[in-house]
Amino acid sequence: MEIRKFDNGSFIIAERLSIGRNFRIGPNTTIRATECVIGDDVTLGADNTFLVGQQLTIGDLTIFGSQNNITARTVRVGRYVYWDSNVVVGHGGKFSEDAHLEVGSYSMICARITLNVNHAITIGEYVGIGEDVAVWTHGSYLPILEGFPADFGPVHIGDKVWLPAKSTVLPNRRIGNNVVIGTNSLINKDLPDGCLAGGIPVRIIRENVYPRPDTGRNEAAVHGILTDYNKLAAYKELDVRVSYDAATQRIHCNGVVFDLSTMQASGSFSAPEEDFRDFLRRRGIKFYTGQPFSSVLPPEYQRLLAISPDTDGIA
Repeated sequence: MEIRKFDNGSFIIAERLSIGRNFRIGPNTTIRATECVIGDDVTLGADNTFLVGQQLTIGDLTIFGSQNNITARTVRVGRYVYWDSNVVVGHGGKFSEDAHLEVGSYSMICARITLNVNHAITIGEYVGIGEDVAVWTHGSYLPILEGFPADFGPVHIGDKVWLPAKSTVLPNRRIGNNVVIGTNSLINKDLPDGCLAGGIPVRIIRENVYPRPDTGRNEAAVHGILTDYNKLAAYKELDVRVSYDAATQRIHCNGVVFDLSTMQASGSFSAPEEDFRDFLRRRGIKFYTGQPFSSVLPPEYQRLLAISPDTDGIA
């Protein structure tokens, strides 16, 4: 058994341990797993607890927040996943033989989510799960021999799904690819590919909606995003020149080219160009360059954070 201790009170205990480059771990985070594989440029925050009976895998450039409590047989998290804080993986039945969790690359797990792994939960790529969402794979309390309901089974969520805040997914449900669900929905039935759905209980509002290409809409959206970013860049006092060529579907930011037809970026990045890339991400246009997303802090916040409490002030 290998034990890796860190100076801030964190540790990893695993029979087989592999840690990539530029690994960062906050204080008082503990990992116990039979096998632990951590990719490059992974960040774990403070006060996280991992108890993984078999294999824990975290892909490159994935970020975890703080105070997450994760218990399962296997946990596989892809690359470029943003996993916020106070997420619980486990709850009732978490020590079952089918306690598996998979989260695909480029996905987002927001704060205060419950992922109940009595049975397996599979989450695809490019999936966003909003705050205070609960995904259940078991549900029972009252005596079933008196006719009260019970339901057990895995949950599958496809690729490119938006499951927003305060929604609940019940056991034995399957959500297809390219699905958008309304806030505060109760998903008590399967949802097909490409639909817009919502409600308590959920109903399919429109079918075959997504994906929905529209050249004119996209051009207007990009121009609107650049207008908004020019305002933000001025506020941040950044020297940035952005433009869009609709004929080539290319956005230019200083010397960097963002090609919307290939979703590839080329050129030399510095802080302003990375700030623009992060702004595009927040507006739903994501370019993955093998580097973490980063943005520039506005000067007024930089000034306040630069002041030490030990500095003599004015009474």
